[in-house]
Amino acid sequence: MCPRAQLAGIHPRSEELIELTREFDRGRADETRTNKLIETETLQVIEIQRKLGFEYFSDGALYWQDPLRPLTRALRGVSSGARYSRWFDTNTFYLKPVITGPVSLEGVHPSDFLRRDSTRAQAKWKVVLPGPYTFSELSENKHGLSKEQLVISIANAEKELVQTLAFSGVSLVQLSEPCLVYRPYREDEAGTTELQTALDAIRIVAERSPVKVSVQTYFGDASEILDRMVTLPVESIGFDLYSTDYEKLSLKSPKPIVLGIVDSRESQVEDPQWIADTARLVSKHIEAPDVVLSPNSDLKYLPRTVADAKVEALAHATRLYAETG
Repeated sequence: MCPRAQLAGIHPRSEELIELTREFDRGRADETRTNKLIETETLQVIEIQRKLGFEYFSDGALYWQDPLRPLTRALRGVSSGARYSRWFDTNTFYLKPVITGPVSLEGVHPSDFLRRDSTRAQAKWKVVLPGPYTFSELSENKHGLSKEQLVISIANAEKELVQTLAFSGVSLVQLSEPCLVYRPYREDEAGTTELQTALDAIRIVAERSPVKVSVQTYFGDASEILDRMVTLPVESIGFDLYSTDYEKLSLKSPKPIVLGIVDSRESQVEDPQWIADTARLVSKHIEAPDVVLSPNSDLKYLPRTVADAKVEALAHATRLYAETG
């Protein structure tokens, strides 16, 4: 196996950009200046990936307020509420979407999901979207749709969205589905029928998609669901190595496995040799055509300099793995 590296979501803003966007939100900063700095830092994130030889480029989504907001704006029957909720057990928050009517895709502005106009980089572009099940779980349903109806309607809308993004040069869409494995806000466990609906929703988005679709879980133990995930018609399956005990796995997959091997909530930068050695250990418990090395989730929880260093460590680790794997 010859591993590759990818980013897994939102990249952190610099301290300067964080302060500037806060001032802009309060009406005390110029919009042109704010957008210019976002553009500059977006180019920096892309350049890091270009320099390190990444196969797929992410723009870092520095202009996203939270992981759900762009999809919320793209959906008919969904509005941004006035209530902020904690993003799992992190110190970040998201504006909770409110389901107000039948869900479908509304007008889509591709620039809300990918900023590639400011760069001449010829690349395969990657966009990360919240998966249908996770989006439904983190929303407030005021329309009365059943859980199954809501999840499936979101999946159908995302399928259309992916088709639209394909015309904008996107090559890979990652569906982030932490709620498949981690639901700290619920007292009850998801039943067999609910989990099947969640997997069916991924299937709807991925089947006959004009671009590759991957699915990644994080913040929870994926060991109980991986065998079912590898049957999905997706490009690759990812899980969080900091929440899943790989020594207990015995997984056979016909598609690449994405290892969430860099911790997005730990400021210590992993040693590339340790990453490569750990990936080799994990590969003994997984039979797959390839592995991809990735952060376990969005790096946005870290300072920008730390996140950049982790990206470099990932790229270095792929070379070490290839040399001795």
